[in-house]
Amino acid sequence: MIEIVLAIHQLSEIAIGLSALLCLIRAVRGPSVFDRALAIDALALAVVGYLLLRSYAPGERLYTDAALGLALFSFVGTVLMAHFLGEGEFPDE
Repeated sequence: MIEIVLAIHQLSEIAIGLSALLCLIRAVRGPSVFDRALAIDALALAVVGYLLLRSYAPGERLYTDAALGLALFSFVGTVLMAHFLGEGEFPDE
């Protein structure tokens, strides 16, 4: 049973690594700035997934906090990037 869990864990790490590589390729080769922004956000989510996968190991609870912080900053960064790409400036207050 333990061997099956370890095999699934390793396959998950490979899948997340492959998705991160594909997101990195899209971020470099993206035809538009919107594609690059989406690829960077997806890359951040892949890193969050990897950190959460690493936090599954015993004694590695620090990775959960790091994943939560990265997810929060990634969301805020994506919202700000979308705002500036859409309108270009903050409204006057």
